Amino acid sequence: MAQRAEFIALRSGIKINVLVSQPPVQPSKLPTIILLHFWGGSASTWSLVNPLISQTYSTIALDFRGWGASTGPEEKGAYSIAALADDVEEVIVALQIKSFVLAGLSMGAKVAQLVAARVCSGLGNSGEAAVLQGLVLVSPAPPTPLALPPDMREQQLHAYDSQDSAEFVAKNILTRAFQSRDLPSFVVSDMLRGNVWAREAWPTYAMAEDVSGGISSITVPILVLAAAEDVVEPQERVKTEVCSRFPAVRFEVVPGSGHLSPLDTPETVAGHLLEFLDTLGPEV
Repeated sequence: MAQRAEFIALRSGIKINVLVSQPPVQPSKLPTIILLHFWGGSASTWSLVNPLISQTYSTIALDFRGWGASTGPEEKGAYSIAALADDVEEVIVALQIKSFVLAGLSMGAKVAQLVAARVCSGLGNSGEAAVLQGLVLVSPAPPTPLALPPDMREQQLHAYDSQDSAEFVAKNILTRAFQSRDLPSFVVSDMLRGNVWAREAWPTYAMAEDVSGGISSITVPILVLAAAEDVVEPQERVKTEVCSRFPAVRFEVVPGSGHLSPLDTPETVAGHLLEFLDTLGPEV
């Protein structure tokens, strides 16, 4: 596997950090897998899964604006789901990706749903040549608005205030495998590294965005992975708020995992991904 990191300069002046991974033998006409992280993550969120799938498929793991090494504007409303989707589409154009599968985790899954809806409806900015072949939603935030009670929203606003608070959230709310052992070092550092506007966006307004308008236009194969012990997006909520919106979905439960299954059980997540990708076949 060959890897390189590079910055993609967008029209808005934002720079998006991407990690490009390619298999030893470049397969002909297989799609590129675009990996989108959760609120508080970065490209590193997928770093335990990526080596397992990039032996076969080219992958692009990116840092959303304001997270990881990506830059972002110092503007309160500049981190909407729509803005993040715009960035993903610009990255697809900049890297001249012709065929791709979107895989999003949590907030990243909400972004993935919007990008997929735009592409499938012909309203996207990812270029006429870019073909979406599949959609993978991991512990997905639904496309419809979610309004938190004031006390819960306040808790989320301060979840990543300090090393201690971020580690507590990561160990006790977002994962299950790390309650009795150390987290990968990047997990907490990613949470603390996000700029103030990016950290505030999700609980303040992004989770309340309604991006469900074009969902019915998504006709590509879809895999939804719910985590058995997810307290953020429980299985039943994923079924009723996400799966029910699509005519045909492959739904799988990841056992022994919390919300961040790519960290808790990377081998299982990679196995589901590879099995799903194998059903897609090469681009026609």
